[in-house]
Amino acid sequence: MEKYLPTKRCRNLRQRYVKNNIDVNIKELIETDFPVAFIIHDYQSVYENAKSYDDFYGNGEYKMFSEEMRTYNGKLFKPVRISHGTAISTNFESFDYIKQRIQDYDPYWKGGEDFTEKSIVKESNIEECKQIIFSRAENYVIFDGKVWETCGEPMYNVTTFGLGHNHGGTGFFIQYNYNSNISNKNYFNALEREKAITYGKQVALNRGDTNSIDNMGEHDIIEVLMPEMVTRNPQKEHGEGDSFMNLIEDVITNTDSSMEAGLLTACLCANEISKE
Repeated sequence: MEKYLPTKRCRNLRQRYVKNNIDVNIKELIETDFPVAFIIHDYQSVYENAKSYDDFYGNGEYKMFSEEMRTYNGKLFKPVRISHGTAISTNFESFDYIKQRIQDYDPYWKGGEDFTEKSIVKESNIEECKQIIFSRAENYVIFDGKVWETCGEPMYNVTTFGLGHNHGGTGFFIQYNYNSNISNKNYFNALEREKAITYGKQVALNRGDTNSIDNMGEHDIIEVLMPEMVTRNPQKEHGEGDSFMNLIEDVITNTDSSMEAGLLTACLCANEISKE
């Protein structure tokens, strides 16, 4: 963006957005500089050779899928696949993906209608914009002919659904970021798999989700190849979650049926709404 005077006789600064081009270098790495830190084994909706949104209909398969996470300069990276929502393709995004992700979009209003060769530019944020783009570019590298993008460190997460007693269930997931609504008790780092499974089974038992117990964590595996890259400490990094949702969960664990849980939850919600 530039601030300018239309002519030297003007005193009030005007604004206009200016399109510009800059060269950005993306690092291309070799195997020895880009070791595998984790391999994520998880169920995914996978579409063979999907190249556009139209290809993500009708021919997908929900199956166990493995994906490498590599590390460079202390950061974790995953290959960027063509995707649609949570569904992924066996194909990868082209290098143009990086350009689309780091560039600024054209504004609806550009201004500058009265800008001429006689106009005087007083201020410009072009250097600031360049630094922002360079910073975004640091989130990408090229390896094995593919685009890789930074990602969060994988963790195990236990999340509950519904009213207990197999209404919804208790789920076991691999997550890369914290959810502010969910307590730190429900997160575990990649080396705490067995601890996470034990906790998940106990949560399911407490809320009557008996159908969730036997297969808890069976299909969600973080294979750790570089233990030194496990740095998450949910108990210190994350909060206690949403207090109202925690209250509802406590109520559910003390009920004998989903109907009882539903009635008590409805009363809690009505009481909460009345406070507003």
